[in-house]
Amino acid sequence: MFLLSFYRASDFVTNRAFGLMILSFLMITVPEGVKAHELSNGYITLNGDNTQKFSGRLSLMPYDLEIEMKLDENFDGKLVWHEVKEAQPDLHAYAAAVLQFTQGSAACSPVFHEVAMELISGEALIAIPFTIDCPYDTDVSVDYQGMFEQDDTHQTLFSAAIGGESHTDVFTNEHRQVTLSAASGASVWQTITTFVYQGIIHIWIGIDHILFLLATLLTVNLVRKNNQWQGELSKVKVLKSTFWLVTAFTVAHSVTLTTTALGWYHPPGRWVEFGIAISVMLTAINNIWPVIHRLTIVTFAFGLIHGMGFASVFGELQADAQSPLLAIASFNIGVELGQLVVVLLLLPLLLALRHMRLYASAVMPLASSVIALIALNWAVQRF
Repeated sequence: MFLLSFYRASDFVTNRAFGLMILSFLMITVPEGVKAHELSNGYITLNGDNTQKFSGRLSLMPYDLEIEMKLDENFDGKLVWHEVKEAQPDLHAYAAAVLQFTQGSAACSPVFHEVAMELISGEALIAIPFTIDCPYDTDVSVDYQGMFEQDDTHQTLFSAAIGGESHTDVFTNEHRQVTLSAASGASVWQTITTFVYQGIIHIWIGIDHILFLLATLLTVNLVRKNNQWQGELSKVKVLKSTFWLVTAFTVAHSVTLTTTALGWYHPPGRWVEFGIAISVMLTAINNIWPVIHRLTIVTFAFGLIHGMGFASVFGELQADAQSPLLAIASFNIGVELGQLVVVLLLLPLLLALRHMRLYASAVMPLASSVIALIALNWAVQRF
């Protein structure tokens, strides 16, 4: 109850319009099912002395393969390893259908081996190993067509170490073919553009990261006086607060993104995702009932957790990659660019909203409540 009757009709209409803008932003950024940034990711890794004979593996999430192939044979909702083993012929057939290697008009012959379970960035994936026999030691075209029909946001990280050269790329719905050459690895510019783009896309479809940013910035245009939120009159103070909060988040997640992606430690993916959900929920609740006032420190701490989540896409960029730091740095730049776009869209709106009477008493608490409930749902699902 916000005592709307005490406001003039014109004020109500204006404030209601701005409130609807905030809620519309939430609805746009939270798709049906509220998937957060639990992305459909896969990995293709290749190793060999040349492009005539080499080995590799296709690693995909059990959930994705279950949707594609119905591996849960007794339909009890639990996929166990013996069901995966019994489905090995079907997994081999699926891999052969979605992953193809050719040299010009000649097809390379893959031989698939026993499926295995592997852990990448805390996530358990089903790995399908194979060896490839090509006619010549020349360029190989790699075509990957998996998962895109069921999820057009699916992406598969491609990492190859052939003849002492490193190749990295990302298969997406719009980019399903890579040319592999033993003569030269991926160019510096190709690596930069590929991973900057992926960083931008990663944060834009990472709903939990966007909602954390939104929850963090919802009170940046307010000041706490007499145990109540009031509009901050100084635009400079709003801009400075935004700068320090965004900087704290950026520095923190850059540190853990880099160190996790380099394989210095392997945090359990489940607990990272749970921690991200909790960070969003606590930040939103703190907007309604402020307990913590040193938001920069807290934002930095939560940013460390979010960085581990960002690093999940780099599970395979370790010893096999010739320039993992370049790829990680490029991805991080992309994340920052994507984040900057979100902030630049929000900041003018928040500056305008600070003058509205209902923002501090109604719009901000309502938006924070919606975010907190969404994050609570994520936390329950991930626990």
